Amino acid sequence: MERRLKIILITLLIVLLAIISFVGLFVQNTKFMDNLIPEYQLGMDLEGYRAITLLVSDEEETIYYDKDGNVVSSAKDDGTSKKVPVNNEEDLTRENYIKARDLMKQRLSHLGISEYLIRLDEENGSVTVQIPENSMTDVASQFLYTRGEFELTDADTGEVLLNSSNLKKVTIGYSTLSTGTAVYLSFEFNKDSVEKLREISTTYVTTKDEDGEKTEKKVTLSIDGSTLLTTTFDEEITNGVIPINLGTSTDSSTISSYMGQARNIALLVNDGPLPLEYTVDQNRFVKSDITLESAMVPAIILAVILVIGFIVLIIKYRKLGLFAIISYIGYMAILLLAVRIFNLVVTLEGICGIVIAMVLNYILLVYLLHTLKHTEKDLAQYKIAYNKAMISMALVLIPTLIIGIVLCFAAWNPAYSFGTIIFWAVFIMAIYNISITRVLFLNSIKK
Repeated sequence: MERRLKIILITLLIVLLAIISFVGLFVQNTKFMDNLIPEYQLGMDLEGYRAITLLVSDEEETIYYDKDGNVVSSAKDDGTSKKVPVNNEEDLTRENYIKARDLMKQRLSHLGISEYLIRLDEENGSVTVQIPENSMTDVASQFLYTRGEFELTDADTGEVLLNSSNLKKVTIGYSTLSTGTAVYLSFEFNKDSVEKLREISTTYVTTKDEDGEKTEKKVTLSIDGSTLLTTTFDEEITNGVIPINLGTSTDSSTISSYMGQARNIALLVNDGPLPLEYTVDQNRFVKSDITLESAMVPAIILAVILVIGFIVLIIKYRKLGLFAIISYIGYMAILLLAVRIFNLVVTLEGICGIVIAMVLNYILLVYLLHTLKHTEKDLAQYKIAYNKAMISMALVLIPTLIIGIVLCFAAWNPAYSFGTIIFWAVFIMAIYNISITRVLFLNSIKK
């Protein structure tokens, strides 16, 4: 009775896992049902990708001068102006092209985008990028060509007082106030610029004359000309840090929005500015060559082979064969759940890894069944035979596991996808068959 109860419980557990893995786990959310199980993270070869072409900008900008020849932020009645290229001729070098490409790679990595393809034309500096189409695509595409130049300037004259080269890092912080949660950025300058910042903080202040009239001398903090803050300093800055409050709110979604802005600014500035200005020549979605119709044929063939394999198990091993099928379905359910829960990237190579795992697990089950079939019908002997068979299969699976671990560190995403899936497949296979399959087999043949 006890062994039957164990078999029933394990079978029900496997059925539940199969439903969750193959169908989903849904909960009511207002008018709709939400699946708590994440969707498969498909690679670019399966889901398509965003193709972005960036060209070194040949545009010009207008520089304004006052009557004394000093650069100012806007046109003056008695001043002059001149158009100049946004990229100086001497900056158009192979070294800067490579530096720009490497910085684009760095930004993509910091955004959490592991799958991408970047090609550089070293002759003219044009860059072609392929990235997955998802919720981060638009942000990532903007980060590719945004220069990211930080400047602290005189608000009246536009004179650059400090820039990205003076920065050490930008950090994100938040504090809880009576009015809500405040999200802020801290711009920390390097040690060589601390004294200069101190001098600026004592110069750009609000003063009063003898008549009590205020005079404000302001600075502007900006990134690529977009103003973050225009202010005067209330006190002397001696620690080399300028904090900027991005916003205060009690609403969680608004606070989350502020945090997102802060993360993007910090990432952009910390990675450093691009050495050149780029313009977008192309930004379009490219569909995958693999369609649902083209994928159906191999899927049907695989399903037919699997069904034939199941029939062979039942004919040859009868009751044990049936429990092997139940065990096999449970293993596949857990493996596919792991792929989704751990957000493993599924490429064509990753699918090959899943198919290899299916074959390996089938071979393992057949080997176990064959061993038990030729074992004396005694529970103690069954346990010994099962353990020896698992040890023998472990020696075969270890090299596969090592290959998976090595490929987990591959920079090429198809190899990474294959490696991560193979690693989890073999790891789950070992744990699952040592526990679940063992209980099923031993309780089904106990006399």
